[in-house]
Amino acid sequence: MARRLDAELYVVHVDRGDEETNGKGKLLEANFHFAEDLGAKVIRLRGKNVADEMAELVKEKHITQVIFGRSAVKGLRKLLYLFAIHRFLGEAPAVDVHIVTHEGEE
Repeated sequence: MARRLDAELYVVHVDRGDEETNGKGKLLEANFHFAEDLGAKVIRLRGKNVADEMAELVKEKHITQVIFGRSAVKGLRKLLYLFAIHRFLGEAPAVDVHIVTHEGEE
């Protein structure tokens, strides 16, 4: 999408400081390297609220397209995810939002 729009590609991770990594740190770093190999600029943010941090970045960088990824989660985690998206939409300027879901293996 970034190539088609001739736009900058950012890959963003918001560290809330409360995440338990359980070996996910290596996977996260591998994903950052993969993104950089694709030409993305990796941005690491730290804050208590993902939606607020992302909205601030969108304003600062004048971003017009945002793609949120998520795993296929259920229950409370899904509700919290949807709440974060809703909050982002309320805080961010006019921006197109795309949500890409990764289906878990059954």
